[in-house]
Amino acid sequence: MNLVKTRKVGNSITVTLPKDLGITTGQEFLIEKGRNDVIILVPKIPNPFNGSDDLTMTDDFGGVALLDHE
Repeated sequence: MNLVKTRKVGNSITVTLPKDLGITTGQEFLIEKGRNDVIILVPKIPNPFNGSDDLTMTDDFGGVALLDHE
């Protein structure tokens, strides 16, 4: 576990994240302050509904015949 220390940059308080965490420059995070002042960083993921992907539902049971006793 790494120990980091806050510092003041302009009007903000920052924490430097160690390079070995594999976080890239410009990566966005959602931040939440939880119980007992625990700070949680969650990587922001793209909205799957903002785009040109075809999200049309298909009939997975097309052509399936039922048996007589069902």
